Amino acid sequence: MLNLFKFLYSKNKKIICKSQKGMALLSVLIFTFVLVSTGVAMLTMAKNDIQRSALQRDSTRAFYLAESGIEDSLWKLNTSEELGGENIFNWRPTEESPYYYPNNSELEHYKVTITPAPETGEVPKDRINIISTGVVKSTTDKVSGKRTIKVQAVYTTTQKVTYDKAILTDQAIIFQGSPGAKITGGNIHSNYKIEVKGPYSFDGIATTSGTPEDPNAPCNSLNDLDDTENGDFSGPENWPRIDIPEVPYDELRDMAIANGNYYPNGFDTNIEGRGDHSFEGVVFVEGDVIFRNGDSLNITDGALVVAKVDPDDPDDPTGTVEFKNGSNLTIERSDPIPEGAYPGPIALAAQGDILLHASSSSLNGVVQSGGYYNEDGELLPGGMVDFRNSSYVFGSVVAETVWMHNYTTIEYDGDYLDDFTSTTGDNLYRKVSWQEVYN
Repeated sequence: MLNLFKFLYSKNKKIICKSQKGMALLSVLIFTFVLVSTGVAMLTMAKNDIQRSALQRDSTRAFYLAESGIEDSLWKLNTSEELGGENIFNWRPTEESPYYYPNNSELEHYKVTITPAPETGEVPKDRINIISTGVVKSTTDKVSGKRTIKVQAVYTTTQKVTYDKAILTDQAIIFQGSPGAKITGGNIHSNYKIEVKGPYSFDGIATTSGTPEDPNAPCNSLNDLDDTENGDFSGPENWPRIDIPEVPYDELRDMAIANGNYYPNGFDTNIEGRGDHSFEGVVFVEGDVIFRNGDSLNITDGALVVAKVDPDDPDDPTGTVEFKNGSNLTIERSDPIPEGAYPGPIALAAQGDILLHASSSSLNGVVQSGGYYNEDGELLPGGMVDFRNSSYVFGSVVAETVWMHNYTTIEYDGDYLDDFTSTTGDNLYRKVSWQEVYN
């Protein structure tokens, strides 16, 4: 009997294992589950993509709303009340009382505040920060896009740019090398110090505004050319610092673009071609300018102007000019200035260092490093101008530091520079920096 049960159990087990009944239903259930899961996942992904696209769209709209707030504020500042603008110095929307537009729109608007720059708590008339926030809300009043932009604007008054020194520096004037540099026809000034490390020829007045770190040292210890007993030509009480003139880089770039002399990716003779290069009018370069042994540059009735790739980055090393040993540079100006030619005094300007190591360089006009605003609204003195070999400037030199080597000659003629018409400012607020603020 026991064996019979075992036989029947074994037989039934085999029959059950071999049976295919119910598999179709199980397959359908599994397929349905997979299909539904895939559909749900695809719907979720599509929903997320739609949400991301909507957020991106609203973020972009908020960005342009913020930009509109900036432009609207500048328009109000720069437009008379008779034409719908505001009082240029009294219109100051604050954090406590911002300016909203449009006032009747809860879903889309921008909010603008204006603060002093630098933020000292005072209200300077000439330099401000404009902060504009664009906001986009959904129909449920939930913020779906928000962007903030901050610009600094400077009120520029029309004034003639005057170069009344043969050399003007913010830090140092240094004479070094033999047979030495020669300066004729003008005076020199440094806002800090003048050092003499080699022979020189100079018969003008050399003044400094710096004070020594040692409070017991006289101010003329920073002026090697001041041999007066009382330091008559040294110290800020006798000679207040002189601001570095502004160079109209934007205007010069526009001139270069108009006459086809704009180089947005630097100018290196290894790339642009070795040998001679000649231009008429303003030549504007963003990046660096490099001329090598055997290369030459000749500009007639214009200027060479070099800007940094990112002027707002204090660590940006670009914007330099380098004429290596064996190269040549000539910048000529016709007398009288031809009609339609560049009317300003700049011969060579760069936001970075200027290294004139050419075997021969001759420039008619002003050689200047710096003279542009950074993102904090400070007018920067630039970098170094380093003259070597036979460099001749009929005009003026301005920089943070000027090195005078070898046969360098600067011949200053105030009447010659006064013949040029160079003005800055237009009695309007102009943007000098732009940044997006991330909260």
